[in-house]
Amino acid sequence: MKTSILFGLIFSLFTFNFSQGQQAIQVKVKSEGQPVLLLPGFANSSQVWDETIENLKEDYQTHQVDYAGFNKLQAVKTPWLSTVKQDLLKYIKEQKLKDLIIIGHSLGGTLALFLAGELQDHVLQIIVVDGLPNTGKLMFPNQESGRFRYNNPYANSLLSMSLEAFEQSINQQLQMMCRNKSKHETIKNWMVNSDRKTYVNGYIDYLNFDASPYLEKIKAKTLILAASSYGLTQSEQVYKSQYANLVHYDFKFAEDSAHYIMYDQPEWFYQQINQALINDQ
Repeated sequence: MKTSILFGLIFSLFTFNFSQGQQAIQVKVKSEGQPVLLLPGFANSSQVWDETIENLKEDYQTHQVDYAGFNKLQAVKTPWLSTVKQDLLKYIKEQKLKDLIIIGHSLGGTLALFLAGELQDHVLQIIVVDGLPNTGKLMFPNQESGRFRYNNPYANSLLSMSLEAFEQSINQQLQMMCRNKSKHETIKNWMVNSDRKTYVNGYIDYLNFDASPYLEKIKAKTLILAASSYGLTQSEQVYKSQYANLVHYDFKFAEDSAHYIMYDQPEWFYQQINQALINDQ
């Protein structure tokens, strides 16, 4: 038992030091078993997955990712997201993660689609939590993908905004994004304490990223968990349209939930995650 614990500790420390060498990600590894890569949403901390990990029914080796510019990590040069994508690919390959399960929230879900399409021989299953292949198309349907520019009036206003005004802006967003008000302060702190340039330009990278071309390449078993707060009919239309090129996937709505499903409907969320993982054993 002591040997096993010591080995696990050494492995975790090794992986942490390895990730320090990455430009755009840092990875915290816990336990042993089948690898599960957990990708947070934009401007969020890897801590968003702490409670999910605690409620896993089986033993897994969890890899919690943080992105540069967030959760007190040093920022990287623009374009931010392309560096994140390349470092995730590098991490999975160099760590030789096989039969990998990826769970991603929001941007993390979009990245899970990209990774599953790129690394078919590594990724066994993905679970996308309220994430789309092309978020930019949802928010700006008349704007062509890849055409969002860093230098625009809204981005410039965010860059010059006072900390107090920025915090107020985040508070307004959270009213729509998370119904569990006890989590608002935590999420707000993640966003407010981010590197402002990464927050602004990184989100533009996010809007420019379209993972749709990777959908037809995905062989991994796919579960999509979606929020219902914007209306079931409209949400279902959006998801079916955006995932049209993904051949096989399961799709489930979380009732009475906004974007942060893991916080708004935690017991339902844990049940879906555990059931999906058991079905792949």
